Amino acid sequence: MTGKRMIIFFAAALLLGLCACGGGNGIPSSEAPAESGSPENISSAPISMPSGINAGNYPRIDGSTANMPLMAELYSEICGVPLEEAETTVQVSGGTGAVWRNMMYEGADLLLVYEAPENIKAEMEETGLLDQLEIIPIGRDGLVFLVNAQNPVDSLTREQLIGIYSGKLTDWSEVGGESGPIAAFQRNLESGSQTLFLGLLMQGMEPMEPPTELRPAGMGALIDAVAEYDASGGAIGFSVYYYANLMYENPNLKLLSVDGVNPSAQSIGDGDYPLVNDFYAVIRKSEPENSPARILRDWLLTDDGRQLLVNANYVPVSDYVYEKN
Repeated sequence: MTGKRMIIFFAAALLLGLCACGGGNGIPSSEAPAESGSPENISSAPISMPSGINAGNYPRIDGSTANMPLMAELYSEICGVPLEEAETTVQVSGGTGAVWRNMMYEGADLLLVYEAPENIKAEMEETGLLDQLEIIPIGRDGLVFLVNAQNPVDSLTREQLIGIYSGKLTDWSEVGGESGPIAAFQRNLESGSQTLFLGLLMQGMEPMEPPTELRPAGMGALIDAVAEYDASGGAIGFSVYYYANLMYENPNLKLLSVDGVNPSAQSIGDGDYPLVNDFYAVIRKSEPENSPARILRDWLLTDDGRQLLVNANYVPVSDYVYEKN
């Protein structure tokens, strides 16, 4: 999907809101998904949708921006509407931090969401909400780094990336590129990609503080800004693989290999890519056994639920990568 189409997608979602089928509006968990069957069985079996959920009791679902296609796929399958209609119906609260807050203030029944920012985790611990949630990984994504397609650099090591974002490496010639200053883009502190950047790459080390113009508000804005920066190809930024590769493609950008491993569904699924993290399905522990939110969460942990992720081009949590039909 092109950048322009994604802009239209989000504008339509904000304008139209929710239709009759409802719709809304990580923290690693010790609970693990149910054991999955063989890849062959899953890839060949038709999907059976969960029973007990319909247009009248569809749960309020919120999620990270990169999970909007998954939310649309669920909405389409359960409510029996065309996928294009579902894409213009689902909406999210905002960034990943806002999504977790929506659960805190009981504005959602089910989250499909990336890792919670540290300040949100602290808020949930203070309010006691953290102990009231069931947080289970359902899918896997990777933190990816982007540069202009004309940049001759194709791969960086984690050490080089840390050097760039800590301000120790400031010129592309220091990492095998052409001479010129490195403009290192970041996101705001409550975004899901910034949370992954701090946790997976920096791991407790403080990144340099970027100027305002190098900290766009949205993921799409960051991708466009890196592609167009100063017409020089001197910028670098980051996103999650699913969003950058499938939701907001920009032909003027390329994804860098990290430690010599190219980001792909295969390398993320089997763990070869070094910057990988799960995303989660979240409900309250107090959800009744027969509530639509719990029924749908439990279904997402089945082989059928994982196959739905595959059909939407996500990488489900498992010991192997499923083959899409």
